[in-house]
Amino acid sequence: MVPTHLETFRRLIRRESTERLLYDLPVTGPVVDEIERQCGTRDVTRAFDLSFGYVYPRYRDDPQRWASAFASLGCVLPDRAEIGFSGITHAVPREGSTGRATHLREMVHPLAFATSLDDLDNLPWPDVSSSVLFDHLAHDVRRIHDEGRVAVGGMECTVFEPAWYLRGMDDLFIDLMEGTGFADRLLDIFMERSVIAVRAYVRAGVDCIRLGDDVGTQRGMMMSVPFWRTHLKGRLAKVVRAIREEGGGGTWVCYHSDGDVREILEDLIEIGVDAINPLQPECMPAGAVAATFGDRLGFWGMIGTQTTMPFGTPDDVRRAVEGVADLVRAGRIAIAAPTHVLEPDVPYRNIEAFVEAARKPLRA
Repeated sequence: MVPTHLETFRRLIRRESTERLLYDLPVTGPVVDEIERQCGTRDVTRAFDLSFGYVYPRYRDDPQRWASAFASLGCVLPDRAEIGFSGITHAVPREGSTGRATHLREMVHPLAFATSLDDLDNLPWPDVSSSVLFDHLAHDVRRIHDEGRVAVGGMECTVFEPAWYLRGMDDLFIDLMEGTGFADRLLDIFMERSVIAVRAYVRAGVDCIRLGDDVGTQRGMMMSVPFWRTHLKGRLAKVVRAIREEGGGGTWVCYHSDGDVREILEDLIEIGVDAINPLQPECMPAGAVAATFGDRLGFWGMIGTQTTMPFGTPDDVRRAVEGVADLVRAGRIAIAAPTHVLEPDVPYRNIEAFVEAARKPLRA
């Protein structure tokens, strides 16, 4: 009998031999449209029997209250502004201005207009501790397990990203360099939110929690390593520690950052991160990284979304997946997945090739 995805995951993270690959396929809306045309369903997980099912808190917020609060700071939002949870704001591109690509939007930074800690503390921050946000999680995890899949709690954009989304990256860095306290308080707001959420995930029985903040570029870290250690490492460590304190000793912790973050991999291992996502082939060669860190880290996502998936042939895709399989055969923890969401420039034949290759049984 073929083992389930969940059984395979449990063997994989114990570094035991497995018969199959685990695989994931994050996609954007237009790609879902194409999958529906080809497969007759918008349920990508079931269409391709993906290994993972995702759960999230049911966060609630009031965009109008945020709009009023921003206006009181002197921030006039642009036309077509869309305010999300905790005031994260985007300017939605005008129809036809970006083709069919929907993932990237213009960021708006309303807290660039804030001048004091009082401005920050008087914002309409939502209550993120209410049990109603998390009561459904255990049921959702059971459903995913009943399907034989791995239950993943999503908590990416853990600390740094939501803070700079609101303040603006330049202003956030200046705040931290000048020691005004503003950025520290803003980072702590999101750290505390993340601690509450990951504790709820552990209680619900998730198998993996996906943390993350983009701190890398394709030429290295976007900030100095000492700066990262001073302002971000400790906050991330508190989130990971909350997982362990809640009883999540066996909960796999995966950390997401795009770009080349090799300079902080030892730090991530030190604070308890089990895997990284992605291992971006355009800037983090899988062989070299696996040779150095493969006995202590797992790797999730190695199929390039800047190269192989949109511009390669189906055979290129199959070879890339086979590279992931080779790592698993060599005793490494590796999960086949694109390095980011698939945009509509990815040919459907390449999606088919990815799934076909990922489903092949592993043979030594």
